[in-house]
Amino acid sequence: MAVKPVFKNIGFCTDFSENSDDAFEDALALAEQCGATLHVIHVLASFSLAPPVHATYMPIEYDPKFIEEVTEAARKTIEDKYLSRIPQAVASDVSLTSGYAATEILRIAQERKLDLIVMGAHGLTGLAHVLFGSTADRVVRKAPCSVLVVRARK
Repeated sequence: MAVKPVFKNIGFCTDFSENSDDAFEDALALAEQCGATLHVIHVLASFSLAPPVHATYMPIEYDPKFIEEVTEAARKTIEDKYLSRIPQAVASDVSLTSGYAATEILRIAQERKLDLIVMGAHGLTGLAHVLFGSTADRVVRKAPCSVLVVRARK
């Protein structure tokens, strides 16, 4: 009896950390085993800021050239670190967006009808983790599908 693949659409989330690289290995192996499409997801920090709280504060405006350069650097990193290692037999696509990481990952999971999200357990460390929390924690709590959180390999 043939086993029906459990996952058809797997989202792999990266912040380009070593832990993300470990998660990629697992996401790719699952995509190959299941014949699933691998969706590579990276969320850039948002370059749009909320309006000032007080009239004396001036909003920060970013040079569009800077935003273009950051986006292109992320695209190149995705190509070099991940896409170049995906065999032709595995369908893949890239979602490169900006905003709040957990919110964007959840939005993409809905849009792409992901069956599984694979991500590293830790991106931020130390004080940043304490202040901002964990993207993985937020995604696990609110995802419309299963989430595989990969711990860093020693």
